[in-house]
Formats: sequence, C-alpha cells, structure tokens
Amino acid sequence: MASVASALRTAIVDANITNITTKVYRDAAPDATDTPFVTFSDDLARVPAFVGDGAVSARTRLVHVYLWQLLDAEDVTLVDSVLSAVDSAALTGADKKIFGCRVTDVQRFANLEENTCQHTLVVDVTQGN
Repeated sequence: MASVASALRTAIVDANITNITTKVYRDAAPDATDTPFVTFSDDLARVPAFVGDGAVSARTRLVHVYLWQLLDAEDVTLVDSVLSAVDSAALTGADKKIFGCRVTDVQRFANLEENTCQHTLVVDVTQGN
C-alpha cells in the first residue's frame, strides 16, 4: 500500500493540470524545475477525533499543498485546478483508511524580489488509526 502522501500526489498528478502534469514533489522541487509546479508538506500535525467513550477512532492529518508560479506569469486558474484536484479527493491505495480530504483554506504570497507567487492550500485528511 502507498502512503497517504503518495496517494495525495497521485490525486494531483491524475488531475493532469495544464503545465504541471507530473511536477508534484514532496517537500521541495529539484533545483532545475520550471514553474509552475506543486510541492506539499505532509503530516504537519495530527488531531484526534474521539467517539462517545473517549476512544480515538480517527485522526485529522494536516497537509499543506503549495502551488509555485512566477509572479509575472501567474495563471490565476491554476490554483482552482489544484483546489479541485485535492478537495474531496478519493485518496485510494493509502496505508490508512481515508474518510475525507478537505481544503480548509487557501492563501497567496507574493515575493517581488524573487518574482515568485505561492498559493498555500491547507488540507485536512481524516484517516483511521
């Protein structure tokens, strides 16, 4: 079985987003990677979900998905494509039972000196123990 991170990467790649396609990397892209591309940071935090008796039945895993572009070539439709690929994605083949994948926030950061634009998608992945 694949990891949750691998299942997330597969969901983004399978969306076949124009100009991104397979340029999806965990943590960091290789130095020579042309923009646009996507990176993601997995398992930043885990919050337990309790049932009536106080037992933990699931956990919500925090993931950040980053869309990187050149500021002077920013395509505002790409963030919607990445959002569509991730929000409510069926993360199949993961080593954990996945109950849901939800984008809870999107933030945009521009770095004028480096001519880069980064959109951060905050993603909650609810998984079984």
